[in-house]
Amino acid sequence: MFISGQLLWRPEVVTLVLTSALYLLLRYFIRDDRPYPGFQVVGSIPGDWFGMKARKNWETNAIGIMQEGDRMTKGRPFQVLTNLGPSIVLPKQYCDEIRSDPRLSFRGFIERQAMTNYPGLDVVHVGTEGDIVQTAIRKNLTQALGGLTQALSAECASVLREHLEPTNDWTNTRFIMPATQIAARLSARVFLGQRLCRNKDWIEISIRFTVVMMMAQDALRSWPVFLRPFVHYFIPEIIYLKRLIKDSRKIIEPELELRRAARPGVAKPEDSLSWLDDVRAGRPFDVVSGQLFLTVAAIHTTSVVLTALMYDLVKNPEYIPLLREEIIWVYMEDNNNWNKTSLYKLKLMDSCMKESQRLNILGANMMNRRAEENITLSDGVFIPKGAHITVPTYHMRDREIFGENPDQFDGHRFLRMRQEPGGENKWQFVSTSPEFLSFGYGNHACPGRFFASNEIKIALARLLLHYDWKFDGDPPNSKFVSRFVPDPETVIRYKSRTPEIEL
Repeated sequence: MFISGQLLWRPEVVTLVLTSALYLLLRYFIRDDRPYPGFQVVGSIPGDWFGMKARKNWETNAIGIMQEGDRMTKGRPFQVLTNLGPSIVLPKQYCDEIRSDPRLSFRGFIERQAMTNYPGLDVVHVGTEGDIVQTAIRKNLTQALGGLTQALSAECASVLREHLEPTNDWTNTRFIMPATQIAARLSARVFLGQRLCRNKDWIEISIRFTVVMMMAQDALRSWPVFLRPFVHYFIPEIIYLKRLIKDSRKIIEPELELRRAARPGVAKPEDSLSWLDDVRAGRPFDVVSGQLFLTVAAIHTTSVVLTALMYDLVKNPEYIPLLREEIIWVYMEDNNNWNKTSLYKLKLMDSCMKESQRLNILGANMMNRRAEENITLSDGVFIPKGAHITVPTYHMRDREIFGENPDQFDGHRFLRMRQEPGGENKWQFVSTSPEFLSFGYGNHACPGRFFASNEIKIALARLLLHYDWKFDGDPPNSKFVSRFVPDPETVIRYKSRTPEIEL
């Protein structure tokens, strides 16, 4: 006992014990997952002092946790412990009240989600600074879409020749791979123009960037809050992310300087590189970071939506001949050409896209915001400054809203709903509403959804006319229950077919 006591009080042992105690105290009191006062916490686990178990539970069962919260509170607001920290869950009836409230900041949410206060991760902040990116998308990109259809269709054909080679035999493909190439190349065609859209180095960066960024965020988030300002310099994923940004500048900046040096009156290429530079109008703005933000927003979401849609159509093959007929009819009616309204006329395709998006949600919760000041809602609900709010998406399988068999794919569902009085504009793929939150709702609804819609329609037209598709064995499922994440190892089968028309 005497020897043990001597060892216990040795300076190095005392230092270790005190340091460990101080570390635990700091980790407990300086944290980003302390619940907000005034809201019932749903999903917490007794004894889970640092919220590790609750965060893991949220990752695997977010929808179930929020449905339980709705039952426990009888439809009132409550809070959950997400993998990012606590969030106040507001039922969808609050959507119209909060959708355009300037006191609720999307930028604040991005700061927490993307950890944009740290170098390397800060490029995402560009999308929420001022209105440069949003204006370039809404004013320039959306208005230019009608004239880009033929160019995007030709680019899609080039991608498919490279990544779904012609074959008369049934051939395996991990479809998420060509889907990602389609999204990357078509986005690059619009974002960087014809000269750079097939630059292999840029395509590789654009595909990797979002994945590396998410890995870097997770790596940094695994550290206690009070250590992050010190450790971020040494995290390998952040170091690699900074290298990707540096490599992006080597590709984009010479092209940008070439355009800026062009003689007055010389027409600039119609792409977001020019639009961002024009919209900034001399204001401080990093165009390269703007391009990377667009890449983050566009490529992986579009490729995942396209992959989910293809899985649904192959599971429900009766829709494939119907969609082929619609594509052929629209293209021939428009004089064997894609004109400005052609893609709008693909209404069954639009309905199938929205139905797939309804069933394969990309997030269990949307309309994420941070309160920039104390807010009292119209029914007296008090949201303290600094609190994060969110709205669940589980009602997107509500029978009362979407009719019979809400858990089953019905490609005609939204076509029927568009034919009801007042439904034509409400139930298009690009439409947003409290009932359908895939693109968000309000001021911060995804401004690039019109481009995403056109990309998917252009790609699907070629995928269905030029190929047959099938599964061997059971249809694939998402890696997660609460949001659709395709398994990159999932294989589906294809073979070439002779198209009825040449697009």
